[in-house]
Amino acid sequence: MQSSTVERIKEAGILHKGLGRVEAFDFARGGLSQLRGVLDGLYAEGTESFSFHAPVPRPEYFPFSGVTSFLLNEDPANRQLSFRLLEDTLKQAGEWGAEYVVCHLTYRLTDTQDERMAMRLAEQACRRLAEMSRSHGVPIHAEFTSYSNAFHRPSQFVEMVGAHTELGICIDTGHAFLGAQQRNKNYLKDIEALAPYARSMHLWNARDFEHYKKHGHVPLHPSQRPREGWIDVERVLEVVLGANKEVKIIFEYPVKEVTRELQEGFDWIKGLAERFNGPKVQGPKSGRNEEGL
Repeated sequence: MQSSTVERIKEAGILHKGLGRVEAFDFARGGLSQLRGVLDGLYAEGTESFSFHAPVPRPEYFPFSGVTSFLLNEDPANRQLSFRLLEDTLKQAGEWGAEYVVCHLTYRLTDTQDERMAMRLAEQACRRLAEMSRSHGVPIHAEFTSYSNAFHRPSQFVEMVGAHTELGICIDTGHAFLGAQQRNKNYLKDIEALAPYARSMHLWNARDFEHYKKHGHVPLHPSQRPREGWIDVERVLEVVLGANKEVKIIFEYPVKEVTRELQEGFDWIKGLAERFNGPKVQGPKSGRNEEGL
């Protein structure tokens, strides 16, 4: 896939809130000039740490959407492009002092359809990611999704990612939920299998894939009942925090303004985290816009 033939997709440039932390995703290089001031303001409000979700920044040579990954693509040139992108993000993460970097190991649109090939490429990718993590001194969290036909089982992620202490799994609850629906699986069983190896978690809500295509990442709110089709967020937190109380929690949805409803969602998750994990975490505070830096 030659990047020169692809129309450039605009960077998302989003800073997602979390419990005691924030996570920067898909920044343009120019947007980084504003990030330091925003982080300083968030630290003053109680934020304790931050992470990068690759790419940060997204360079000119990578015009694709920030979620694009070629690590399981059969073309060596495409794989090298993703490694180069991640290398750039790790370098920035080390210079900025980011706690960790999240990356996508799979991407349905470009991944191989051959399971043996997928396992071989995943093994090679994770070995190289571990080497890159050691080189830059920054842990890497591979985000779990189950959309790719040849690499979608939790056991595959656990086998490949779990083989390296430098790597961990980021459980994206929305993608775990939707991927399980598409494959007629129980998303809670998938999350339970991943939980001991999880180091971070992206939280958002959805009801089904059509709902997701229409509404995207829906902000969390205590009114979202599992019996009405929503993700059982309470049970997800109980399972994950029961296996690993140090998991880092990010709310992966855009925040233009912290409305009353958004704050109720933040407070709900903070209360659940304290119930399952003890009162250690700071929740997001209202009054600051972090979208589209």
